[in-house]
Amino acid sequence: MIMRQIILLLFTVCSLSAHAQFFFGFPQQQQMQQQEKYTAPSFKGGKSALEAFITKNFQQPKERERVDGRIVIAVIVNPKGKPVETHVVRSVSDNLNAEAIRVCKKMKFKPATLGKKKTKGRIDITFPVKHGRVSFLDLPTIEV
Repeated sequence: MIMRQIILLLFTVCSLSAHAQFFFGFPQQQQMQQQEKYTAPSFKGGKSALEAFITKNFQQPKERERVDGRIVIAVIVNPKGKPVETHVVRSVSDNLNAEAIRVCKKMKFKPATLGKKKTKGRIDITFPVKHGRVSFLDLPTIEV
């Protein structure tokens, strides 16, 4: 008899705590606030301008390595549109990575926005490397 009352009491307490959120309306009403729209930073001028900037400013290291791949650099952009930090996400070689970081630090960006307010943001810049050179063409390359 006592055991039955204890089980009934526990069942009642558990069911009340599970339904308490509906009685008081906490999670549904307070968390339905509209979130502000986030836009990531972007290079001024778009993708074609980015490719032209990289092609113009990327200098081949003196020790040319015959490697293929992609260098991906993560750039943290401050609210003024200037790169603050750079990190290598995908590596090809140390010399080419250092040159890619140097080029990224020279870039100017449209800053990230949260709603209408400018904020710090991250953008990943990809440097496609074919035979040790930066190339945005998907054509096969032939060494002469």
